[in-house]
Amino acid sequence: MELSERDLAVLKLVRTFSQVASTHVTELLFGDRSHSVPDKVLGRLVRLGYLSRVGRRGTGSKGGAGAYVYQLGRAGRLLLDVDGRLSPNVNNHALMMADTYLELRRAEKAGLLAVTDWVVERRVPPSVRADLCVSLGFPSQGRSSSFFLEIDLSTEQPARIREKVAGYWRAVEMSTADYFPYVVFVVKDLARRNELTRLPRQLPAEQQEMGRVYSAETLISELAIL
Repeated sequence: MELSERDLAVLKLVRTFSQVASTHVTELLFGDRSHSVPDKVLGRLVRLGYLSRVGRRGTGSKGGAGAYVYQLGRAGRLLLDVDGRLSPNVNNHALMMADTYLELRRAEKAGLLAVTDWVVERRVPPSVRADLCVSLGFPSQGRSSSFFLEIDLSTEQPARIREKVAGYWRAVEMSTADYFPYVVFVVKDLARRNELTRLPRQLPAEQQEMGRVYSAETLISELAIL
């Protein structure tokens, strides 16, 4: 069966983030259709083996059943030349990366900014890989900026965060560009934001200036004034 352009767009979106929820697919690729259309497309791609359901996304503080989560199935991996095995578990980090990208696109649709470029898992030599690298334009301000976004699930220890910041600083020292993007840690709640905000105080002043910590809820407004 020949796949449509929209089918391929779904598969490529899933490949980009490794896992996405049905809500990501619906809003990013089917905003002009009723909810029944993406459900039918996703179901068909699962039946054909191009996608695989991982499970449901937890919702709320007590969990519960949320949207279905998808990854590439065996046929999808062969088609897009993706190595690796199917994951048996929902990848919450991948889903939060997709959440963050979706928020940027929502802000773009609202006219708050323009997403001019974006890359997932961008390598930052010599030793860091940014979860998301985004270039944004702010039309009302007549300016543009780039950011390295680190998606934080409150699971990494402070030592690992300091190590990551040090890796970015080595990248700054190696860079010959006039401008180096801010490093922004995107966190889920205020407690984690407070914890990470305290960490840079233990670092040299120039490294403190390089990084920021914003909650997912305020990310767009914070980036607009950074």
